[in-house]
Amino acid sequence: MDHADVTDLYQASYLIMQGCTLDSIECIPTGGSISCRMTFSGPELASAQDAYFAHAAVVNLYAFRSAYNQINSFVHQAKKSYDMRRREDTRRAGEAQS
Repeated sequence: MDHADVTDLYQASYLIMQGCTLDSIECIPTGGSISCRMTFSGPELASAQDAYFAHAAVVNLYAFRSAYNQINSFVHQAKKSYDMRRREDTRRAGEAQS
């Protein structure tokens, strides 16, 4: 497994703690809200995914909290940027119609 797409913040936090690399965050409109898909890579990705889905993931809670806050901050910033781009695109489309 060379990369994995994740939308779960807990799973993303665990992958960060296991040394995986966050390669990208993509915002996805889901009905009235926005979700984020995070893409991870790294040599330890497969074993980290296996442990997570086998309910065998063990973490230091303090370190997990830090990783979760980091991921949450990245997601918040991605959503903010997405909203700004969407508003700008809407504004430009309105100006083009005028």
